[in-house]
Amino acid sequence: MLKIIMPSIMLLPLTWMSNNKNLWINVTSYSFMISLSSIIILWQNDMNITNLSPLFSIDPLSSPLIILTTWLLPLMLLASQNHMKKETEANKKTYISMLISLQILLIMTFSANELIMFYILFEATLIPTLIIITRWGNQTERLNAGLYFLFYTLIGSIPLLIALIYIQNLTGTLNFLLFPLTFTSLNQTWSNNILWLACMMAFMIKMP
Repeated sequence: MLKIIMPSIMLLPLTWMSNNKNLWINVTSYSFMISLSSIIILWQNDMNITNLSPLFSIDPLSSPLIILTTWLLPLMLLASQNHMKKETEANKKTYISMLISLQILLIMTFSANELIMFYILFEATLIPTLIIITRWGNQTERLNAGLYFLFYTLIGSIPLLIALIYIQNLTGTLNFLLFPLTFTSLNQTWSNNILWLACMMAFMIKMP
């Protein structure tokens, strides 16, 4: 986990210390090396949860998502170079920093052990995404698009938070690792269907 998180964090000082001539080369090549090193996660000795800390762990479900996240950054950097050519050096570095911050938050989201931490990190990705949409969006309606994005995301986040509070009261914990020890069967009632809908709503809204 730290082999991916720490190099990703070090991309931030690399971005601001690089000059304008070598900015894209440095960040793109370094992020590409991070994405290559992340493939090691697939070759785990077992298929159980690899507990890295009380707060973060990697399992067979989160590993492909983390690898996909690390591969998206160099591809986004390659696709953005032509679009950002006329921007100032400070704007380029700010844009790259937002992409790096988004990668760091997504990696921490996919490896979180606590549901409430997953919720906080999942919603924290809204900040860099909103800045990218409103500042560097290609269409003239980017401010309205950012406003709609913020509005719909918050609408979906409130039911998810209520669902997490309900799960906390029902099971006594929000830790993924403790769920097998505190398993509580859920009957097929209308309240549990609403609980499922609240959880799915937050993810479906962010899918586009």
